Amino acid sequence: MGDEAVFRPKLFITREVFERRMAFLRRQGVRVLPLDQAVNEMYEGRLPDNSVSITIDDGFHSVAGVAAPVLSRHGFPSTVYVTSYYVKHAVPVFRLVVQYMFWKTGCRRISFVGCDWHPDGEIDLSNSSSRERLAEQCIRHGEALEDEDQRMRLCKQLGQLLDVPFQGIVEQRILHLMTPEELRGLRAHAMDVQLHTHRHRFPLDSEAGARQEIEDNRRSLAEWLPSAQFVHFCYPSGIWDSRQWQCLDAMGVKSATTCVPGLNSAATPRHALHRFLDGDDIHPLEFEAAVSGFSDLIMRRM
Repeated sequence: MGDEAVFRPKLFITREVFERRMAFLRRQGVRVLPLDQAVNEMYEGRLPDNSVSITIDDGFHSVAGVAAPVLSRHGFPSTVYVTSYYVKHAVPVFRLVVQYMFWKTGCRRISFVGCDWHPDGEIDLSNSSSRERLAEQCIRHGEALEDEDQRMRLCKQLGQLLDVPFQGIVEQRILHLMTPEELRGLRAHAMDVQLHTHRHRFPLDSEAGARQEIEDNRRSLAEWLPSAQFVHFCYPSGIWDSRQWQCLDAMGVKSATTCVPGLNSAATPRHALHRFLDGDDIHPLEFEAAVSGFSDLIMRRM
């Protein structure tokens, strides 16, 4: 919707690139299936050839503003894995907005006089390593604060320091997730909403913590979409372990998607589905190789 695809090309994609991807699927006669149907038919051994499912992570505002109209125009169903915390709080994703402002700034040196999260003094932002360390320091400080109001005040202060107006980012909504109303509107575009944890974390070392994340996510989504069934899951940040599968089974999760590249078949574990991660920095030939299965063939030959 703005310059977020330049900022994070593996997280966002421009309307123009996305439109070209969908047009390619249409020209190639690819069968685009709803995820639930594809999973059922694959494990029952009756999945049609040349089939794909389109899945989108997190649930950013641009899903409703950009992706939904494009997909709807092509008649393609899709699934959006939604992390619910920032839907509930209706503010920009804190970690991302801090990183975005440090990326966006044209300042080369800034002074932290009067800033409570950094010692007084000037910092040279022309050094990328120093800039990244400073951003992480700001994020750690913000994540230790009590609530989103405090974090948003920190973002406003940071925007003043970096000469990147925070209010403009808020008004653009490029780093917001969808609202509950926007989530409800996805059904008109054949977009299904599924699980992605509440706080975008799924701890490997705490089954209780992992269960809580899915419970909170499912409860929030059910509040906004009461007639939906939430049985498909995507691991946040693509971090997963087979030890988590028992927990997923106990929570009634039917499938779980990773970030591992490759095609899926009936031999693929239900909680380790492969996918191709598209992005604004992916060459069209790489996308076409993945859709055709050619890149999967090459990986098997290596």
